[in-house]
Amino acid sequence: MAVFFGCVLGLLVYLRAPQHGAVRGESSGWGPSGLVEGARDWLEGLERRTYDWRVLELGARSERPDEAVVVAIDDETLAEARQDDRPGVATQPWPRQLVGAMAHRLVEEGALLVLLDLPFPELSPNACVNPKLSPGAISSDDSAFRELLERESGKALLSFSWESQGSRVMPPTSRLWPYRVKVGTFPSSSEAHARAQSVLAVQRPAYVMPAGSQVEVWGAATDEADARELGSRLGVPGAAIEERRASDDTFRMGPTDLFVALAEVHVEGLDPARLVEVRQLQHPVAPLLGGGAGYGAATLSADPDGVVRGIPHLVAYTARDGRHVLPSLPLAAAMRLANTRVLRYAAGRLHVGDVYSVPMDASGFSLMRWDAPTAGRGSRGSLSRSIRAWNVLLNVFDVADERPARFDNDLEGRTVVLTRTAGESGHLRHTPIGVETPGGAILGQALANILRSEGISRAPEDYDLGLTVGLAFLGAFLALSLSFLLRSVRGVLLYLSGLGLAGAGYTAAAFYFFIEQRLWVAMAGPLLAMVGAFAVTTVYAFRNEQQIRDFVQMALGRYVSPEVARLVTRDLSLMRPERRRMSVYVCDIEGFARLSEGMKPEQLVSLFNEYLLEMAAVVRSTAGQVDKYIGDSVMAFWGAPVRTERHAHLACEAALKMRAVLADKQDAWEKKYGCRLSFRAGVDTGEVVVGDMGSELKSNYTVLGDAVGLAARLESLNKVYGTYVLVGDGTVLLAGDNYVFREVDRVRMKGRAEPLRVHELMGRKGELSTQQQEQLALHAQALTAYHQRHFAEAHALFERSAITFKDPVSSVYMARCARYIVTAPPSDWDGVHGEDDVPSTPAAA
Repeated sequence: MAVFFGCVLGLLVYLRAPQHGAVRGESSGWGPSGLVEGARDWLEGLERRTYDWRVLELGARSERPDEAVVVAIDDETLAEARQDDRPGVATQPWPRQLVGAMAHRLVEEGALLVLLDLPFPELSPNACVNPKLSPGAISSDDSAFRELLERESGKALLSFSWESQGSRVMPPTSRLWPYRVKVGTFPSSSEAHARAQSVLAVQRPAYVMPAGSQVEVWGAATDEADARELGSRLGVPGAAIEERRASDDTFRMGPTDLFVALAEVHVEGLDPARLVEVRQLQHPVAPLLGGGAGYGAATLSADPDGVVRGIPHLVAYTARDGRHVLPSLPLAAAMRLANTRVLRYAAGRLHVGDVYSVPMDASGFSLMRWDAPTAGRGSRGSLSRSIRAWNVLLNVFDVADERPARFDNDLEGRTVVLTRTAGESGHLRHTPIGVETPGGAILGQALANILRSEGISRAPEDYDLGLTVGLAFLGAFLALSLSFLLRSVRGVLLYLSGLGLAGAGYTAAAFYFFIEQRLWVAMAGPLLAMVGAFAVTTVYAFRNEQQIRDFVQMALGRYVSPEVARLVTRDLSLMRPERRRMSVYVCDIEGFARLSEGMKPEQLVSLFNEYLLEMAAVVRSTAGQVDKYIGDSVMAFWGAPVRTERHAHLACEAALKMRAVLADKQDAWEKKYGCRLSFRAGVDTGEVVVGDMGSELKSNYTVLGDAVGLAARLESLNKVYGTYVLVGDGTVLLAGDNYVFREVDRVRMKGRAEPLRVHELMGRKGELSTQQQEQLALHAQALTAYHQRHFAEAHALFERSAITFKDPVSSVYMARCARYIVTAPPSDWDGVHGEDDVPSTPAAA
């Protein structure tokens, strides 16, 4: 079974689900493959929870990075902007000229790079709103934005987004462009791409066609007149015009083609076919392409549970001319900071030139190291700080108005992520450190991971498989080697503690590797395999132990009660003799000899069995043990084999319950058997010897000691006083906090030097009637007078009690007082009566 659990869970661990938004095949429903996928995803969900716990613990031991700073267009920024009267500031989204001016200002304040985590997929509907921000006669908002980015060539990066689901979006067809006009010939593709961008910027397709060692760029036109107008517009009047041929479509370049050509990277040692295949791209509009800006994806893929735990640094996009690799925005920024276009993948790490590296799997996905246990205040996420975009915008206006900038944002040598956190909840993502972490802060943390060459590596699948199988065998070994502990409750606790210690040890080891080595090894699969193998092996071991218990129970069950036999099989030490303080109970049926003579044997046995059944049920319901039946007598005890300090309470409770049960049964027994039953009982508490006693032919789990004899004598004394339940001093001492007793007499038993105070059990505290309370008070007053030798006063009080409450004990004392009034007791009289001096019946007294 250990092999089974290890192999099954190991296989699920080995076939673990992808870490990000890769395209999955259709589910097989309830088929075998569907069940495997469901089990795999469930197990991976548990594993991710253990990962989140480790991430938070690592974050608590880290310092928030300061390499990246978030500049957030937050709710406070927009609130300030709505009250501003400058052109375009109160509108949303802001004119791109303002965004470009902010990027330019951030670079002037010392930012190494500005990552624009803002979408620009469409042409801006705005005009240039502030001539001071863009020198020259620029009227287009997009042109102003591009001009501002070109001022800081190479220091601004635009973001794009992608989707790996859904159908592929292809460029529009070219059937409406029957002509083309030549707009330039260039020695290199990069120069040709720059010229193609100018064609695309005026909403025309471009054709980039090889011409020997050079590259020609053509623009599409609807007719010859349109072609001449386009040539003049692009600064090449009189350019060559030709009809478009069908073969020209091979060299056609649309905005997406140009964007892919500008954004793609080349990675040594990586198979692009293993990357996530992108089906849809949302990139900056054509007028913003080129100009020295970089491009990177800001898409953050969530796991199936909706939590973002990492970032896909590389994705693949297939165009007409083949597959292209596109970088994430943090990776593109790191390449700019390292001043390199060389990427190399080796040994599970992506190397950015010779400067940086980050753990990444072959699918391009990198698990993030979060340098904080919780998302910080505002928009910083796990970063050290964030800045309101309003502060930067005010600095822009101050400088444009030739005033000193009012805010010192301390951006020297840092990379800035300009992002939006206000409005739509899509800007906030669920991460291990918080349910609302700004997307820009996540990009900043990913960049900090690259710049610090840090991250989380996941152990290979075969490594986790080996751990899962190994822990399954460990669980089975523990269950077998510790199975001897299953024979007692304490042993079961130790048995389970062994499993707990093994699980805690593995958890600590996995935690150590994560914190110290940044290595994610599987926890859920191996621990479940160990627990499963342990449980199944425990069942096997328990069956073996059950066979031993069955043998013991068969051997002992003929001589002891089944309950005792069950306890003995769990703990054989219970059979050893032991000296223990316990409570013993003895009762018999009043007038049983007379009753038995007047009944048929069948009726007598039936009645007697019903009576004993009720008595035994009460004993067991109060955690007692029926010792034996002697004729019509029942002997029971409390405090063994199960230890309890409330044995006296339980014995008193049983005595009261027995009287209540008999009262309920009287009418039925009288109707069925023609008689009513009553019993008298004695209870005493003391030190006894308990254990398995007897011969080889018959044994019994029973008790020996003075308390046993005293309980029997107390039961017999009930006939003298007309009472039903008499108890000794030891029982009253322990149970007096919950039950009400009255002193009946002081008797010197045979064989005992010290007199015994005999008490009657009256009931539970708080349940006595007013009449019973009055009776107790009168009895106490009379008994006090009796022991003070005021026999005449005592006689009057006892007589009153006997008449008013029909108290048989008072009748006994009336007779004594009458005798002592006539003949006073000796001067050394102490109120104690010898056992032989006590009259045999109340009437005789």
